[in-house]
Amino acid sequence: MRLGFHYHIPAISKTDGIYMPGYQGRFIDSLANYCEEVTCFLHSPMPGERGLMDYRLTAPNVTLVDIGPHASVPQRLFKARRFTQPLRSWHNRLDAMLLRGPSPLLPAMAQAAPDVPLALLLVGDYLAGVNDLPQPPWRREAIRLFAWWNYRQQLHIARRSLTMVNSRLLYEQLRPLVSELHEIRTTTLTTADFFVREDTCPAPPYHLLYTGRMDRAKGLFEMVGALALLVSQGEDVILDLVGWPAENDSIIDELTVLAESKGVADRVRYHGYKKVGPELFEFYQQADIYILASRSSEGFPRSLWEAMAHSLPVIATKVGSIPYFISGAAELVEPNNISSIADSLQMILHDGNRRRGLIQAGLNLARENTLEVQAQKLIDNIRTWLDKYHGKTI
Repeated sequence: MRLGFHYHIPAISKTDGIYMPGYQGRFIDSLANYCEEVTCFLHSPMPGERGLMDYRLTAPNVTLVDIGPHASVPQRLFKARRFTQPLRSWHNRLDAMLLRGPSPLLPAMAQAAPDVPLALLLVGDYLAGVNDLPQPPWRREAIRLFAWWNYRQQLHIARRSLTMVNSRLLYEQLRPLVSELHEIRTTTLTTADFFVREDTCPAPPYHLLYTGRMDRAKGLFEMVGALALLVSQGEDVILDLVGWPAENDSIIDELTVLAESKGVADRVRYHGYKKVGPELFEFYQQADIYILASRSSEGFPRSLWEAMAHSLPVIATKVGSIPYFISGAAELVEPNNISSIADSLQMILHDGNRRRGLIQAGLNLARENTLEVQAQKLIDNIRTWLDKYHGKTI
């Protein structure tokens, strides 16, 4: 199968190969294992994004087609025809096109290849996070209007395409509306990434870890609040934050001010962005508990699989698909509830049987959700869809 792929995360060609952020690169490499060829229609990075192009693809059967710079969303929408022209020129060389969304150009990309069977992989909901955006009210409402328009266009395409979602909420929302709908897991985890241990928390100070976007919707302020509450109760704990903020977002400074006001500035440590692989995984291996305090809907954060694969007990909020996918393998709490987060952390710190049980359950669940397993399921879904579309196997 000759598969095309588009998402808004950029990539770049260098003399020694194709580079992109590790979480996308691992996904593309996993697809290439099951395809004759994968052609990626991706933006080139803006100057400030070049440092994120830290993963070199290993698959030899991947081609990168530069569709233009990863400019602002309004610029991409205004010049959509220019950005989609490479796909218009290439479409007759594809058996199927995989569009990951939500993404600004998803509707335009679908229109650019009307004769190519489409598969959608939906991993989130633009509308769900609008209220947490650090934007003036007028701009937030403009973004909400765009998100609604993008969702309506995306739904129109999903009705005539194969649609895969990594969110139980999205699945339930789309089930009455989309005939070819499948639930799937998304991950960056490979079988080689596992770090197996029976227990954590051997001695204080205990390290709590969060990895991912430095985003208000991830409950970072609640994490700092829970840390401060634990310290006031005599616990020796440290919160390690690993990830990246949005451009021009002041969230790191705001977290610093909050930590200082609560007297825990020396216990909240921001380590910046770390590339997927040993550089990032070292933090999981040195941590005692993984925490994700998302305020609102999630597809399913890949960091939870990474934490479980590194034998970490997990605390997460009951939002999005999290309770559906990991119930029984993590301690689940209500969002926006600092005292509940602190209580769960204290329980894991001091109840060794519960902690070791969560670690083992998490390891077992993570083994079912590696790239090797999930990429094959995704490609099998596309092949079955093509059988129906063409009446033959490709």
